[in-house]
Formats: sequence, C-alpha cells, structure tokens
Amino acid sequence: MSAFRKKPVVVEAITFDELVEHGRLSGAPCWGDRNMPWSFSYNGHPITQEDDDCYLIPTLEGRMRFERGGMLITGVKGEIYPCAGDIFAATYEPVSVPSPAADTET
Repeated sequence: MSAFRKKPVVVEAITFDELVEHGRLSGAPCWGDRNMPWSFSYNGHPITQEDDDCYLIPTLEGRMRFERGGMLITGVKGEIYPCAGDIFAATYEPVSVPSPAADTET
C-alpha cells in the first residue's frame, strides 16, 4: 500500500454568519425574525436558504448543506464546498496573507 500526504494549499473560507452578511450586503431579499437572505450569489455560485440554520450550496458533487458552525471553502479552481467546523479545525490552520501593498516596492 502507498501513502500520500496532502499538498499544502492555502484556501479561502468564511463562516455561516459571514455568508449571511454577504447575502444581506448583496441586496438579496430577506425574511424571518433573523432577517436571513433567501437567495443570492457567492463567487458566482447560486446560494439558496433552506432554513435559518442551513443554506444549500452547489458543489462539484451536487447540492450540499452548509450549516451553522461550518466553514464554506473556496477551492483552488473557484469551486465552493461546505466543511463541518470540527473537520475544518482538524485539517486547516490560519496563515498570514501579505497585503497587496506589501507586494509593491516604494
């Protein structure tokens, strides 16, 4: 049997609440006591609310549930997919990303 290590890749990821705020700021229609956006686009992907604790996310493997406590990851080719919070914490660690201003010489 062969063994493999996952290549180190930096990914973007947002929380459930950050996705909700993105939907609100996009001008999506909101409803309910929590003022939850119903349907909006995130990075070119259609997002639909199932209930106050779940959004339906289109992935390469089909539609998946993104629930509170999880992270929404943007993959290396722009695809998005949800990841449970405990799995995300076990798999990923924060990294420092240089600001664009740091890339320019003065």
